[in-house]
Amino acid sequence: MIAIQLVTSGLLSLRGTSYVFKLFEPWFNGGTPCHTVIHHWVLRLGLYNLNKVKEKRDDWIYILDHTIEFGQKKCLLILGITLENFRKKKFKVTHKDVEVLSVDVETKADALSVTKSLQKCAKKTGDPIQIISDHGSNIWKGINEYIVSTSRNIIQTYDVTHKASIILKKQLENNKKWKDFVSNISYTKKSLVHTILAFMAPGKPKEKARWLNLENYLVWAQSALQQAKEEMNKIEEDKFNEKILWIKDYTKDIKEWSNMLMMLNILKNEVKTNGLSSFSLGNVDEQLNKSKIKINSIALQETYTEITKYLNEEISGLRGVFLGCTDIIESVFGKYKNFSSKSPMKEIGKSILTIPVFTSEINPEIIKTAMEETQAKDVDEWLKDNLGKSLFSKRKSFLQLGKAKKHMKKLFEKMQKVACF
Repeated sequence: MIAIQLVTSGLLSLRGTSYVFKLFEPWFNGGTPCHTVIHHWVLRLGLYNLNKVKEKRDDWIYILDHTIEFGQKKCLLILGITLENFRKKKFKVTHKDVEVLSVDVETKADALSVTKSLQKCAKKTGDPIQIISDHGSNIWKGINEYIVSTSRNIIQTYDVTHKASIILKKQLENNKKWKDFVSNISYTKKSLVHTILAFMAPGKPKEKARWLNLENYLVWAQSALQQAKEEMNKIEEDKFNEKILWIKDYTKDIKEWSNMLMMLNILKNEVKTNGLSSFSLGNVDEQLNKSKIKINSIALQETYTEITKYLNEEISGLRGVFLGCTDIIESVFGKYKNFSSKSPMKEIGKSILTIPVFTSEINPEIIKTAMEETQAKDVDEWLKDNLGKSLFSKRKSFLQLGKAKKHMKKLFEKMQKVACF
């Protein structure tokens, strides 16, 4: 139990966990586990949690998303929480509140594969009352096809975090002023790194999309505008005027972008804190009024219109409070990627079985039952059926080809020498 907790909660590597046990070996009676044994324990617990019987009921909420690593494989993960439990937890969802209902690894993650995964999952749990996702095209289409096949009134919800990002993208993606602003920030970062003002350099941007860096950029920009009013020594002031003073040209834009971000944060905070309900739109309007944001530009008016449209669509027909965001599955994936990054190649591999461990209680009773009911051979069979041969093993075989050819060449040269002798 301690070994599994060190790996999944302490986020130690397998070898690091083994070394910790060696450090404390004088306090243990008997031997301590090697990294391979620890890995088997984690995977066995993961498979046990994945395979255990799920309660059949009519109020499951499905949360689903794809993750992809190196290679072609994608994993469709379906997490579940009952509506009763969601409301009992006051709309705050943690790792321990959800169950891993399905882990499906596919090389072709199309809408059909999503529909099949949902149908297979529903056989174990009963049809869900709600399905929430980021509305990726294949996932959205697959969910729709599944709902049609059930002939049930299943609520399909658009995750508020991704929707807010889409609204932001719509406003900034083709905005020339924003593009120039980002270019200037990128140049400023490079030009300040090895100067006396290195501490004022903008932070490292996120890799996915420029508009997702808005909040970090605005914090830096507002700090830079404030710094311009502060007293600096001559060298710092000259360097500041040369490298950062351009920020003043964007004062009006920074204010507009800050208001836009504040509006979207109010939307996200409402849905994440209070869930989605018939009160959501009224609560957002109330918070916007309290914030005293002046919606006096085309961009801000369009942002408000998009927020209103989104909420009207999502709360239509809702009775009571429902889940409105998929942050929990993003968090689970983040933890999994932290673990899988220690693998030789970042692909969807055996580490995928750690996900059901992250969301489960870990106590002596569960560990005992899991180790008794799930053997190493069961893990091997699951991996063979669901993952096939790993990229790492294929790469090893590939690299051995060159070594084998070199070895045969040397052998042939030696045989020639022997023959000549």
